[in-house]
Amino acid sequence: MILPTVQGLAATDVTVVAATARPDGPEDFARLLPEIPANSVIAGYVTFDRLLPVASVLVTNGGYGGVHAALRNGVPLVVAGDTEDKPEVAARVQWSGAGLDLRTGRPRPEQVRQAVVTVLGDAGYRAAARRLRAEIAESDPFGAVAGIVAASSLARERAAVPPRSPR
Repeated sequence: MILPTVQGLAATDVTVVAATARPDGPEDFARLLPEIPANSVIAGYVTFDRLLPVASVLVTNGGYGGVHAALRNGVPLVVAGDTEDKPEVAARVQWSGAGLDLRTGRPRPEQVRQAVVTVLGDAGYRAAARRLRAEIAESDPFGAVAGIVAASSLARERAAVPPRSPR
């Protein structure tokens, strides 16, 4: 995703922060794209907690963690992923209105550029992402899990008690 994103957005008026999520980070990437565009910064790891509050859009491969972090911050998405659960995650992003699903794991630079331009140009994507941010903020996932575990434990306890014989 990094290469088509950096190439596709090179001639646009946006700042691209690309995270390789690899220890060799930018050094290995320089082999693929010897000339990094002036509007791009390539890093190994980027702390989403610091980046996403100031981001306008996240271009991602559809990993659940990155998508959830973006939505937790009200950031709309451009998603291109075709492995594991990524197609389903991408489809849900588009269905929710919080971003676009490029329906490929290998988008062309112009596909990424057009999708980013579309998301940035239509306030509806940001509005949907912010609506999901509010829903995420109101949710209590740990409480929900605790409730499921408690209900499951209670069901097992009840199943272990032999039924009473009728009198």
